[in-house]
Amino acid sequence: MKDIYFKIWKLAKPYYKKGRPMDIDHIRWMIKEAEIVCGQEKIDKSLLLPLVILHDVGYGVGKHVYLNKKLKKTHMIEGAKIAAKILNKVKYSKDKTKKICYFISVHDNWIYGEYSSYKKDKVLRVFNDLDFIWMASPKGFSAVRKALGKSKKEIISYIKHDDKHKNLPLCTKTTKTLYLNYLKNQKCFGTKKEIF
Repeated sequence: MKDIYFKIWKLAKPYYKKGRPMDIDHIRWMIKEAEIVCGQEKIDKSLLLPLVILHDVGYGVGKHVYLNKKLKKTHMIEGAKIAAKILNKVKYSKDKTKKICYFISVHDNWIYGEYSSYKKDKVLRVFNDLDFIWMASPKGFSAVRKALGKSKKEIISYIKHDDKHKNLPLCTKTTKTLYLNYLKNQKCFGTKKEIF
């Protein structure tokens, strides 16, 4: 990872320490996977990595209840403001800062049934894939299960039947492979045909 991304991460980390317990693991996982996807799919790393690093900094402001629609909106608005401060501090490109902050301001719009912003830009779409796939990763599965207070079987059903599969299917070969590999490791998600 380039120095600029380390600087962004260093400035973002204090917000994550005040946010949800799962967020530092979530961001570290996403950074690693985003770098792989950027390399294999020719995605603009200078947009995707800051988006990944900064997207949930807004949870460091105020209270959070998992999947609460009002608080989701607040964390996106606050997150975009914090991201702008951090990116300006590291003298990131003004055009890219504007785009990244926009992405952060809409990154969880799926909770409102709004999918059009994702369909307009592949970077945001790949981001959404990775944000979703985190739930199937070992740490993500455990964290989401705990946050929602559900059994393993209930979380498996939640992931398998999520509206994402219908409204915003995984958009690259790399993210599809990553998702399927995590599902295979869970050994109880069903066949590829049942998942997509």
